[in-house]
Amino acid sequence: AEYADPSRLPSGTKAWISRFDVKNVQPAEDGDLSTVKVKAHLDLNSVLSITSAYTVVQTEVEEPVPQPEPKEGEEPKTPEMRKVKKLVKKDVLPVLQASQSLAPAAVAALTKKERDMHAADELVGATEVAKNSLEEYIYDVRGKVEGEYKSFVEPAAQAEFLAALNTAEDWLYEDGEDAARDAYVEKLAELKATGEPIAERHREDVARPKAVRELRDAIAHWADRATSQEERYAHITPEERQKILDRIEKVQEWLDDKTEKQSQKSKWDAPTVFASEIKKQREDLVYFASPVMSRPKPEPKPEESKPAEPVPAEAQPEAAQPAEPPMDMDID
Repeated sequence: AEYADPSRLPSGTKAWISRFDVKNVQPAEDGDLSTVKVKAHLDLNSVLSITSAYTVVQTEVEEPVPQPEPKEGEEPKTPEMRKVKKLVKKDVLPVLQASQSLAPAAVAALTKKERDMHAADELVGATEVAKNSLEEYIYDVRGKVEGEYKSFVEPAAQAEFLAALNTAEDWLYEDGEDAARDAYVEKLAELKATGEPIAERHREDVARPKAVRELRDAIAHWADRATSQEERYAHITPEERQKILDRIEKVQEWLDDKTEKQSQKSKWDAPTVFASEIKKQREDLVYFASPVMSRPKPEPKPEESKPAEPVPAEAQPEAAQPAEPPMDMDID
């Protein structure tokens, strides 16, 4: 295989592409030349290869002669046979290939170089992402600490944290302009060690009242069901109702204790109870009470037929007396 126009090739490039040697070709049985089928393939990268090579022999086979479709009501005719010559695959042949490809060691070296370049590109991208994350965190948290987070951080700690944010910003635009990725990640982790607890206290202060309200609603709901005298709950046993009321009492005591302790804390103190804990108490209460109070009322059992009781003799009706026969009468 050769290039059609060698003059268009880069200087020093040979005109031939590859050489393919098909092995083990034998003369035909009748001494004539063998027929060899060779399949070539050009992939998306324009790499030429021989995918297969095999010998074929011509042989006669019988096959039915095509017949027209029988008309309606006609019986199909017996098919006529004819002999035709066909090429049949016989022997698969091995193919050897020689090309201008590089030596395996050179290919391995170039592959490693490509991987190193790809890793370097990824590191550049990751470094840029880390740098942007640090910059965004500084701007975002600094504004919140001076605003909505202000009451959730002690005044002395607030001044200290704002100073740390400003120092990190100065470093980012001076010595840290071309820093390594790990340096940005480390700076961000240092700031988050102080900033994340502040943000958490703010989130809890917003979420906790809603969670408390939902738990109190659940307590009232299931207490009302457990003490209800409605007909639809008549099949729930007193023991089952009492278990639900005992569970409600424990949950109520836990909630009152936690909310009381939380009310004694300032907003910049660590929370005594988290909204997620309150939600978990509500879910556990629902899972405990719902299967009991939602159990359907059992179907009534069918009444068994009883044998008829004997009727006392004095209660039985008197038997009808036969009518007296009519008296004979003479008619004048």
